[in-house]
Amino acid sequence: MTINSIVVGVDGSQSAYRAFAMAIDLAEREHGCVHACCVAHVPALAAAGSFVTPTPPLDDRLDDDLSNFVTDALSRAHVSGDFEWRVGEIAIELESLAADHAADLIVVGRSAHLHLRVGGVPRHLLARGHYPILVVP
Repeated sequence: MTINSIVVGVDGSQSAYRAFAMAIDLAEREHGCVHACCVAHVPALAAAGSFVTPTPPLDDRLDDDLSNFVTDALSRAHVSGDFEWRVGEIAIELESLAADHAADLIVVGRSAHLHLRVGGVPRHLLARGHYPILVVP
């Protein structure tokens, strides 16, 4: 299986940085590209119009830091790609980005919350089963 296009979720966590590094390694080997995305989570009730306050969007500094980190890392590795920021349900937005770029693989980090085992986002992506998923510890 050739991997030409990889979508990776980044959020500033250590597991997301490891997932991003794995995505770059795969893209280097396969001569592919990496589409990194940070999704500000909006709970389903808020998205449905309830009175629940959504998680606040990322501040500009974190957005710039992630964007610069991704751009620099891709440049150093000589891998093509980009960084995008979205708002919504994380698994759905990553799948949407994967569809936009005809991705062959979605790479995500495992949740830091040990009680979730695999983690909420990886679990939702695996359950939906639309794309091959690589979960990085």
